[in-house]
Amino acid sequence: MPEQDNAEQLTQTISDIVNFTGKIGDLDFDEAATKQFVVLPILTALGWDYANIDTLEVFPEFRVGNGNKVDYALQNEGKPLVLVECKRWSANIEMEEPQDQIARYIFQEGVDIGVATNGRRWDFYFAYKTHVPWRNRRFCAIELDNQQEVIANFQKYLSKSKVIDGSAKAEAEKIVAERTGIQWDPKPPSSEDREVLSREDA
Repeated sequence: MPEQDNAEQLTQTISDIVNFTGKIGDLDFDEAATKQFVVLPILTALGWDYANIDTLEVFPEFRVGNGNKVDYALQNEGKPLVLVECKRWSANIEMEEPQDQIARYIFQEGVDIGVATNGRRWDFYFAYKTHVPWRNRRFCAIELDNQQEVIANFQKYLSKSKVIDGSAKAEAEKIVAERTGIQWDPKPPSSEDREVLSREDA
C-alpha cells in the first residue's frame, strides 16, 4: 500500500477511535477488547498485516525470556523488530510495572524497539544501553488526543516501512543518545550479560 494511502487510513483510524473514546470508556475495554478494536486497527493502518499467515508479521503471544509472552512481535522475515505489550484501556501504563516489563522484554530478545500501550497512550522504548535506566530509554510517548502529532510519530516510529528500513531505529537511537550522552553499542550483549544486567536493572 502506498505511503499516502497508509497516512489517510491511519488518520481515519485514529479519528474513529478518538470519536468513540467515551463509548470505549463506558464499556471499560479489557485487554482483549483494546487489542481487537484499537491496537490491531492502528497496526493495520501502519502497514502491518496481522492476518498474513505467510509472513506472520504480527505474531501474537510471542514467547520471550523464561516462559513469558509479549502480546505482539512485529516481524520481518521471521525476525522480531518491535515488541508490543498491551494493557486494558483504563490501565496506567506510566506506572513502573508495565514500563519495566517491556524494557526487559526487548532487552532479553535483543529487539531494538518496544511499545507499551493501553490504546490511549503508546510509550516507545529503545533497546538496552549499558548504565541507562529503563526510564531513560523511553524516546517517545503518544497520546491519541493530539492527532496531528500522533500521525507523525506513529509513521516515524511504528510504520512497517520505517521499521523494516531501519529509520525508526535510527531515530530512536539518536534521541536516546542525545538525552544520555551514550552511543548505542551495535554488538548485542551475550546471554550471560543479559542475565546479569537484567538483575542490575531491577
